[in-house]
Order: sequence, then structure tokens, then C-alpha cells
Amino acid sequence: MKDMQLLHQGKVYQGQVSYEGSDLMEVSCTEPSSFTGGESVICFDFQKRVQMRVLQVSKSKLILVPADSEIFNIEARPDAVLDDMYRDENLAFPSFRLNTYGTLIDDFRTMAVRFCRISRLGFGFEINDFSVKMNHVYDTMIMCDEETIHPKVVVRYAHIQEKTIRYGAEIHSISAKDLNKLRFYIVTQQFMAQ
Repeated sequence: MKDMQLLHQGKVYQGQVSYEGSDLMEVSCTEPSSFTGGESVICFDFQKRVQMRVLQVSKSKLILVPADSEIFNIEARPDAVLDDMYRDENLAFPSFRLNTYGTLIDDFRTMAVRFCRISRLGFGFEINDFSVKMNHVYDTMIMCDEETIHPKVVVRYAHIQEKTIRYGAEIHSISAKDLNKLRFYIVTQQFMAQ
């Protein structure tokens, strides 16, 4: 483990890097409780200086990702008009593979779906059901390892494939706690895929 110093809100903390990759850093720290998710941290040693953001805090460790990571662009946009983004074919956003299961809930009907991708525009999911309504708000439950998250989504896109129907849905609302769980799940899924 190599030593690293963390500059956070004008105070320098000592830490030891237990894992460092291009999109993830795990640091053991003396006082991790003073950090919260999403905050900016400057990590430096005698060789380099890197701007990071806190993804997750545990009793003894911090999980950090680069400050410009695409996962921090994933958030709820209840009032956003994204039609311009959909129409511009030259505009592409990075997406992350999810491959997890969950449900769409509408009134008293629950539909099992497979969430396959996520980007700043929202979730991509697959289901063999034509009854999903366009421009409709659904409650969801998405499994992220041992935990579940419960965002509200608005279905905006449908594409009929050979064996299934792929839908696209914007995130209408999500709690800060669920958003942090989702971001951590995305990073760990990408790490496992490497």
C-alpha cells in the first residue's frame, strides 16, 4: 500500500491506497467519517495530484472516483426537456452495462423487467410486454446486489427487437441515498467486467 494525502475542505488527511485503477481508488483513511458522498477531494503524493470525488464512505475506507466521471451526470431530471438530445444523432453519451432485474409498478400492476443499461439520459430495460405506456411515470424497484433502489421513471422510447422490447426511461425522481447506491453499483459492475 502506498501513502497518499487527501485535501478535503482545507484539511489534509493521511491515507493509504489499497487499490488504484483508472476509474476507482480505495483509500484507508484516518477519519473517513468527515467525508460524505459526492464531495470533491484532491489526492496527492510526491508523484501526482488527482481531483477525485467521494463515492462511498465506510468505517475505515473511502471509495473515490475521478471528479469528471460520467456516473455523476446520472441524476433525476424531472423538469428537463431532453428532446434536443434525442434528435441530435451526432450527440452520444457513454452508457454503463447494468444487467440486473427489477420491477415496474403502475397502480396495482407489477411487471418484472431486466435493466440492461444506464446513462445520463436514464435507464434502458427489456420486457416482453406491449402494455408499457409511453410518457407515463412508473415506480420501480431495481436490485443492486443485496440492496434495492426505488426511483421513479418516465418511459420515453420503445424499440421492438426479435425476442423482446427494449424501452428507454428517464429518471424522474430518486433519493440521494438510492442515487449513491446506484452509482456504487455501476462502478462495481464496471470493475467486475474488467
